Amino acid sequence: MDRLNAVFARVAHITNINHPSALGKRGLRATLALVVGLVAASSLRGQEIAPSPPQSISWALLIGVEKYRRATPLRYTVNDVKQLAATLRDRGGYPRGRMLELTDESTEESRRPLKEHILAELPRFLARPGPADRLVVYFTGHGFHDASGKLYLAPLDCDPANPAATGIPVEWFRNQLAACKAGFKLLILDACHAGSEKGDDDASAVAAKDLAEPFRGLEGVVTLASSTAKEKSQIWDDKQQSLFSYWLVQGLKGHADSDGDGAVDIDELNKYVYRRVTHTAEVRFGRSQTPVRIVRTGTPGAPEVVRLRPQGLPTVLADLAEQLALALEEKRLGKVGVLEFTSESAAGELLGAEFGLLGRWCADELERRLIDLGEGKFTVADRQRLLAALAAQRFEVRDLGSPQALQRLSESTGGMPVLAKGTLRGRAGRMVNLQCKLIQTGSDDIAGSAGGLAQLTESDWAMLGHSAALNPGDRMPPPPDPDRPLRPVADQVVARLDDRSRDPHPLLKSGFPFPVRVKIGGKERAGIARGNDWLIPVRAGETYEITVENLSGRPVCMRLLVDGLNTLPELESAKGVSTMIWGKRVRLDAARHYVLDPAFSQLYSIRGFRTADGAQGKIRPFVVVPGQQSVAARRRFTDQIGLITAAFYNPANRSRQVLGTGAGDERHESSAIAPDLAVGSLIAVVNIRYVDADELGIKVP
Repeated sequence: MDRLNAVFARVAHITNINHPSALGKRGLRATLALVVGLVAASSLRGQEIAPSPPQSISWALLIGVEKYRRATPLRYTVNDVKQLAATLRDRGGYPRGRMLELTDESTEESRRPLKEHILAELPRFLARPGPADRLVVYFTGHGFHDASGKLYLAPLDCDPANPAATGIPVEWFRNQLAACKAGFKLLILDACHAGSEKGDDDASAVAAKDLAEPFRGLEGVVTLASSTAKEKSQIWDDKQQSLFSYWLVQGLKGHADSDGDGAVDIDELNKYVYRRVTHTAEVRFGRSQTPVRIVRTGTPGAPEVVRLRPQGLPTVLADLAEQLALALEEKRLGKVGVLEFTSESAAGELLGAEFGLLGRWCADELERRLIDLGEGKFTVADRQRLLAALAAQRFEVRDLGSPQALQRLSESTGGMPVLAKGTLRGRAGRMVNLQCKLIQTGSDDIAGSAGGLAQLTESDWAMLGHSAALNPGDRMPPPPDPDRPLRPVADQVVARLDDRSRDPHPLLKSGFPFPVRVKIGGKERAGIARGNDWLIPVRAGETYEITVENLSGRPVCMRLLVDGLNTLPELESAKGVSTMIWGKRVRLDAARHYVLDPAFSQLYSIRGFRTADGAQGKIRPFVVVPGQQSVAARRRFTDQIGLITAAFYNPANRSRQVLGTGAGDERHESSAIAPDLAVGSLIAVVNIRYVDADELGIKVP
């Protein structure tokens, strides 16, 4: 502390200030900043003020050898490298410039896995990582031993009859890895492959476990080997990968993230790969394959292998569907029902508590993908029959833990051995973790699970059930601040939307340019504000229409969903045939839209789901049916949600024709062709909940 006082004395001398009280607030802040700067440059570094820890960088060295010139050729090893490289890069944020791939198909001669190239490239690459960095080294190919038992990795030009002269000594490889300064090093060896192109592998071939043993004592190194000494590494022709590498990649995509913290650590990865490889080898190949982890005794902690980069919702749901389909097939579960995704909250798991329409869309998208993947292997329970059974049984989220309730549900749907139950959890800004489990209805046991980290778009946010309006400046980046890294615009916009959703509903604000109203019998039904919610009291059997005004003075695009169903028909293609489907559940990002052009009209009325476009357009009127969503968070699985979502966007360009709504009666309604404006950035979203009037305690005409 004496040295800190000495530094302040230097500042006082420089600024001619003898005491902090002589400074105003602004001067004091400037002086303190100068103090910090001098301290950082003085001999106090590392004592009173510690330097910031260096930022960790991820590195990957991937070697795949397939078309051996003198050894038995292999299959899919190059694809194994491609899949792993893409996963580390796209899902784990490993920079392309810090990734070295040596495969048969490398376009650069120096990147082909010949002995001379490996001996030259590997030391140069391993010299680059620093002490705070993580490193993944992956080798898939042959391993051999010579007459004395010395081990070698086989490059492309290796001769099994003379590995000492043509192979890469494992001892040399070990020394190179030991000399690398990376704080955490993961070595992955996939060798001794079954099903080679020319029959049995060479007699001197070595299993992955044996190749891995010499690395056991290395500090900071964890080794994963594809199989034990007496086993083969199976080839999965359907996936065009080895069995081990396929599950390795799937784990790194996020399915191994068992605690949902957005990262895959070495313990999670090892457990996931071990469980999936051993099970699949037994079920699909009728053989044993046991991955092995080798780590130095006493090595503490579970370092992260990847910090997951979030993917778009469709990508994550496609990943989930693939993993669940494999589990259904392997366990011979012939029929699955897909439930709406629930949310986790302090009060327990609820439907729609935090995620509005998003949970229902996720279920529909997962169901659609499972139908495609299950052809000839398993079926998906009919949605309407499942919903009817859920309603008749008054099935709640908590019933998922009751074998009796599950069994009754299965029987009422004609036999359904398993349910897919998804969860949306841990939203932080644009990021949300998705998890899905297969629950067996006969026992409530888990038949399979999968997960991933998703990144919401602005339109995905609009499906959460909140309402907010953006200001023009909300997309402008804030002034530079060296202490706070600049966020992507989309992150910034979603943060603004979250902030605005804590305000009163936009329909309460004077000057809001897009008033949305619900009319019943030609009269506006008054709404009730509760926080950010806008509630409209209704009764079963009432027919209503939605009116929207555009008072902005310029054309805007609008997407309008009712209970997650688009009010405009959507084009759907199946087996080469395209049809227009009305009332389709759709992700807001992909929904067809209206154009609200003040030059055409300031007031637009939408009286129902449009079933046909053009001058002879038809609609199906909006009719309130029993079972609307409770004001409280839902606990029951029903088909009714009670949510109207109107999202408004700036036009992007003039790229295609869309429809605006014209006048007409309840059954036949012509449509006016609006300007061909495509959807741009989000301006505002208005969510309106329509609720049974008796539940609200309100009398309506």
